[in-house]
Amino acid sequence: MNPLNNVEAEAIIQDLIDIAPYAEIAHHIPGRIRLKMSISGLKVLYEKDIRYTLDHVPGVFSTRVNPSALSAVIEYDQEKLPYELWTGLVESGRKPELAAEVVERLRALFD
Repeated sequence: MNPLNNVEAEAIIQDLIDIAPYAEIAHHIPGRIRLKMSISGLKVLYEKDIRYTLDHVPGVFSTRVNPSALSAVIEYDQEKLPYELWTGLVESGRKPELAAEVVERLRALFD
């Protein structure tokens, strides 16, 4: 995969922030996480290509999306994407004051 330019990276980060309010961590083991999306986030999921978004995050190895179950299983490099970053991302959807820190951590991944 070719590296993303700054505009593309910012679009990926914004998509993650837009999806965060509708996500929760359903299951986690180091290197693998399952995100469950709320039914109220269905419109956002249709607008965003969650698989494309997640597959373009540095450190993500694979993504399996199950639209009927509103979930995504993500295999990732736990060194690049520590669990605390995933929890911060999900929590930023409910606590907007956390979003700026999460965005900065995500930007650092693309550098």
